[in-house]
Amino acid sequence: MDTEYAAEDEAGPRSGIASKAVHSMAVTLRPFVSKRAQKAYLGIFLFISTAITMIFISTFAYGIFYYRFIPQVGLERLVHLQFGDGHPWGVASLGTGLVSSQPYDVQVELELPRTPSNLAAGNFMLDLALLPHPPTSAETGSNTSVTALSKSRRPAILTYASPLVDTASKISFLPLYVLGWNREAEKLQVPMMERVQFARGWRNLPDSLRLEIHSSERMQVYKAKVMFKARFTGLRWVMYNWRLTSFVVFGFLFWSVSMASAGFVWAVLAALLSGSGEKPRTIIKAEDGSGTPIKTEDDEPAFPLQIPESSGKAPRIKREEESEDEEGIKEEETEEEGVKEEAEEEADEELPEDRGEGSSEVVGAGTGVESAHARGVQRRRSHLFHDRQA
Repeated sequence: MDTEYAAEDEAGPRSGIASKAVHSMAVTLRPFVSKRAQKAYLGIFLFISTAITMIFISTFAYGIFYYRFIPQVGLERLVHLQFGDGHPWGVASLGTGLVSSQPYDVQVELELPRTPSNLAAGNFMLDLALLPHPPTSAETGSNTSVTALSKSRRPAILTYASPLVDTASKISFLPLYVLGWNREAEKLQVPMMERVQFARGWRNLPDSLRLEIHSSERMQVYKAKVMFKARFTGLRWVMYNWRLTSFVVFGFLFWSVSMASAGFVWAVLAALLSGSGEKPRTIIKAEDGSGTPIKTEDDEPAFPLQIPESSGKAPRIKREEESEDEEGIKEEETEEEGVKEEAEEEADEELPEDRGEGSSEVVGAGTGVESAHARGVQRRRSHLFHDRQA
């Protein structure tokens, strides 16, 4: 038994310490789990979720904007030359790769073998014309009846090499020529147009091109190609040359605008929902002062025990609330006086004639010890008074 008592005594302080620790922990964590804290957590979660979603949307939107705003930088079209009685010529379709109000540099690339006829041709002319719709106009083989959007003629020539240098070069590259890793050809890149741009409207954009080679000698050509290179200016130059910086800046601007719009919509919805969720207020009708004022009674008995005087009538104290209407107060006082007189007359009739009982009731009233008869009288007076008022 002593061991059990000792264990209980030891467990008592331990349980008290544990309860104090739990209580202190609960007091500490109470602000973090309150309704206000839960609302704050919900708001933070919604803000973070919206911010992350807007980041992905901003990235996708910037990608679409970049794709639509930045045109194709380089455009190449292979031209298949037609050889016959006249000069070699060829046409190619451009499609929708070019855009309006964008400067382009245009050049022609020719791959020519170093044959005696090509070397003997010396300087030759390249004629390039950019033709509008329809593309069938270029297939006639003649550019005299078609009004070109842009046209240019530039000279070209193969690089000169002395016989000694030419022989040494061939001997040096002879193994590559034998193995097929290189061939005796030269690539010429001839600039044809610089910063050419087209007016707005699809009719002002070229749909096809026509390339013609003018030479006194019959020339041999491996391959002919026309290349367009966009020359960006302004915002396009910044977005193309500073891609990462532009992505961060414009993505942040789009994200900021999206978050501001989402916050505005959230505030409007919150205001509408809070306005619709309010309970209708109870309107208290203001009564005129002419009505009879409502009398409020305390918990104390309406007619406390009074000591009868020699005259048989004892004054009684009545507490009433003041009313703003004087006429109502006068009427109420008149009714109360009539009720009091009737109640006193009935009480005097019920009181014993022996003054000894009256003296004992007086003594008991002062000390808190009252007779059952006095309490009964008090009860009857209270009921009578309430019945009169009803």
